[in-house]
Amino acid sequence: MIKYYDNIFDANWIAQIASILVKEPWFADNIANRRTWPHRETGSHRLLGNTYFWRHSDIDLVYNTNRQLSFDFINAFEHIQSVCQKKIYLKEISANLQFKGMDGTAHIDGGKDHYAFILLLCNEPLPNKIGGEFIHLPSKKKIPFVNGRLIEINAEDPHHAMSFNKPNYARMSLKWMGKQI
Repeated sequence: MIKYYDNIFDANWIAQIASILVKEPWFADNIANRRTWPHRETGSHRLLGNTYFWRHSDIDLVYNTNRQLSFDFINAFEHIQSVCQKKIYLKEISANLQFKGMDGTAHIDGGKDHYAFILLLCNEPLPNKIGGEFIHLPSKKKIPFVNGRLIEINAEDPHHAMSFNKPNYARMSLKWMGKQI
């Protein structure tokens, strides 16, 4: 299952968070399809990433050092649930950063009864035919990159994101993932 929504957030808010995210610290430890032990340091691709919220258990919650941004993203998730008409137990909020040549590979974000909501972001105006498509493998759909577009998928659906095809443009995505209540 894949759906996408445009214009559900104010354009000003999209611009603000993209501007903040591009200045955040990013870490080269966002590895998909991890396959080695014990540190799980090898997988199918490595992007720059950051985690803003992680629920290890009901009482063990991890927030980013930029706590205000973490809380802003948690508040945005309330709006996402309203738009998508779902009640979701939030487990994770994370972000990816890609530049030209940093295409993702097929991966999943969660298990059965989990949903992922991915917000596509860029901090500047984009030229035409920039690439950056979101590829949903079960439906074979290529969703074009639109700044501020929200994509909803079953978290167990394999997917990947293409980088932009022109240098020096930051393609960011912000993902909320959780289990349906």
